[in-house]
Amino acid sequence: MKKQWILAVAALLSLASCGSYKKLTYLQDMEVLTTYDVKEQPNVLIGVNDKLRIVVTCQEPTLAAPFNLSTGVFSVNPETGESVTKLSSEAESGYVVDNNGYIDFPVIGLVKAEGLTLEGLREDLIDKIIETKYIKDPIVLVEFMNFQFTVLGEANPGNYNVPNGHINLLEALALAGDLKPSAKRDDVWVIRTENGQRMVYSVDMRSKDLFESPAFNIQQNDIIYVKPLKSVKDADATKRSSVITTVISALSTVSSITLAFVYAGVIGSR
Repeated sequence: MKKQWILAVAALLSLASCGSYKKLTYLQDMEVLTTYDVKEQPNVLIGVNDKLRIVVTCQEPTLAAPFNLSTGVFSVNPETGESVTKLSSEAESGYVVDNNGYIDFPVIGLVKAEGLTLEGLREDLIDKIIETKYIKDPIVLVEFMNFQFTVLGEANPGNYNVPNGHINLLEALALAGDLKPSAKRDDVWVIRTENGQRMVYSVDMRSKDLFESPAFNIQQNDIIYVKPLKSVKDADATKRSSVITTVISALSTVSSITLAFVYAGVIGSR
């Protein structure tokens, strides 16, 4: 009789935990040790009105100074003997791509930026700096200053910057502190504006299909809206279910261990 009672309790605990698990778990239809095709992340191209941070350095920082927006302040670290460059606020103002797709770069002049990747522009600048014969070994950093996305709703709302322009939806939500227990996981919106038109993509975070969504790779100025559950009551219930799931999991473990002892003959039936 005791064996049947333990089996019944274990089954009930398993069913109760299953409902809460499905509400909160990502990628429920993925399987362990199963391979899935991966789409290559598209290149992010520089566009008109993009704002770029470009810093040129080399082994002799004073030689690189003319190629920066400001000469900056140069000093030597007394402990290591290395040169340290601190750029002024003028340098941090960045380069804005004009309506013709160019940036006005010190010494070199106009440089085409529109339509290039960050790496493409970096390599182009290195070649042009070497051509000036000022520097033989320039090191060039190129980053976006205005590539950002916005998160609203049941996460940590805010604007988030992505200097390299590469981030996917899972990474974006992780950056925003992950979804709250009160979030609606099967209908996360990504609102995107392209060519003067606004499109809304709905993504189910519980399914592997999110990897196939056009919204998986976040684009500049995307808005991620995380909907709340239908009511405050549902949200509170989900929060409670999270706690209950933890308790149920512990009880389920205890019952499983007890059941193992029963079958091993350690605990006899009476």
